Amino acid sequence: MKMSIKTDRIELFKGANRFSNSSHAHDDWYQVTVPVQGTCHFMMENKGYQLAGGRGLIQHPGTEHYFHLEEQSSVIIVKFHNDVLQEMNDSRKQTEYGLEQWIDPLKLSQQFKNWTTDLMFGDFIEPLAIEETENKVLQYFDPVFKGKEHGVQQERICIPVSSDPHISLALEYMREFYTTSISIDELATIAVQSRYHFMRSFRAHTGMTPYQFLLKLRVEDAMNQLKRTKATVADISCGLGFASTSQFHRTFMKITGMTPSDFRRITCT
Repeated sequence: MKMSIKTDRIELFKGANRFSNSSHAHDDWYQVTVPVQGTCHFMMENKGYQLAGGRGLIQHPGTEHYFHLEEQSSVIIVKFHNDVLQEMNDSRKQTEYGLEQWIDPLKLSQQFKNWTTDLMFGDFIEPLAIEETENKVLQYFDPVFKGKEHGVQQERICIPVSSDPHISLALEYMREFYTTSISIDELATIAVQSRYHFMRSFRAHTGMTPYQFLLKLRVEDAMNQLKRTKATVADISCGLGFASTSQFHRTFMKITGMTPSDFRRITCT
């Protein structure tokens, strides 16, 4: 399955469910390929990439490439005419961009829906309306072409705070000892609440369970270590209190949308 909408400056494409294409290149277009569900097996310049979880790949004009999708997988591709990016960079030369960027797949999917809706059902015959949508797409991808991960908070994850003094005490305790094993009974005692009341109150004030908060703290620390140290993934996992490296991988992927190794590669390049 595929859908495509093209204007003079951009092209929006989505492929899904075992879609595949043959080797080709775009002479005057930059392409950003982002898997938003499942796995995309991508071949570029005779090198294979297994893309998943928002791991975006940029193809420069003239780059030979092709890909195929697995079952229940989908990919969003956005193309930009060379002239548009030259205008953005105020340059007459073809600009070389970083090969890989992480792009939040959920946010991109929603934006893609908005852009395609505007072009398909909006005032498509009005040049200003088309240009307005084109500019929205360009603005969204501007961080990507400036070498900034779109949607990756490299050093901090959104960690909640609470106005409730009892819950705040529990949060402070968790920030201090998140690498150790913490029980609900410990936290309830610190918050001077019953076990049941604490669990309800914690979720009401933070929007997550105590365990989810604990995992976010650990992953935030892991992100900093992956970016700033040469510690192995296994050592980081063990030091943060995860039961196994596989549990750490699953948790990191769920919270950030990429594997620890992908995060390190992208943020350290």
